[in-house]
Amino acid sequence: MVQTTADLQKNLDRIDGKGYPAYKDIRGSYTFDDFTLHIDHVQGDPFAAPSRLRVRLPMTVAALPAATYANRSRAIALRDYLARSFARACRNVSDRSRGSGKSGLIAMDSPGQEILERSAIIVTPDFVEARFVVGLPARGRRILGRQAAAILGQDIPRLAAQALHYAQLDSDALTAQLNTAEDADTLRAQLAGLGLAA
Repeated sequence: MVQTTADLQKNLDRIDGKGYPAYKDIRGSYTFDDFTLHIDHVQGDPFAAPSRLRVRLPMTVAALPAATYANRSRAIALRDYLARSFARACRNVSDRSRGSGKSGLIAMDSPGQEILERSAIIVTPDFVEARFVVGLPARGRRILGRQAAAILGQDIPRLAAQALHYAQLDSDALTAQLNTAEDADTLRAQLAGLGLAA
């Protein structure tokens, strides 16, 4: 069942100050103005591996041109570019001073220099989705509901807007990455016919 941001706020208010396992009550999906937040897995304690979340924006909101994912080379390069953009935005927003353990962490696997297939970003003609982790805030093992509300209700919407809306991306850098990936794949495809190896 998809809930609203008001439901999320109500749940966080209700569990504020309770023991950390009460965070499990916020698992589920929540509709925001221009995306859906999915809280797939909630960490068992503030020192455990962070919680796993996803944001899914309709393509009508993300507004990525179909040409950016028109073939396999471009689609991989687009997902790689969006993963880099989202990981960079996470580093700018993440605030580890929000409590104990991994509290306040917002992160996505940071890509290396290679343009590779990325599972952290999904792009279809209907939506774009980012998969990332969040350290839900606690003091000791007590839930900090207000800080969680700031992360989930302010930081994550800002991340989605900065890193997944085409209008906010550096379109020249994106085009350069798409063209580079497409050219490299074309050249690699010609190597065998020329008796060469990469």
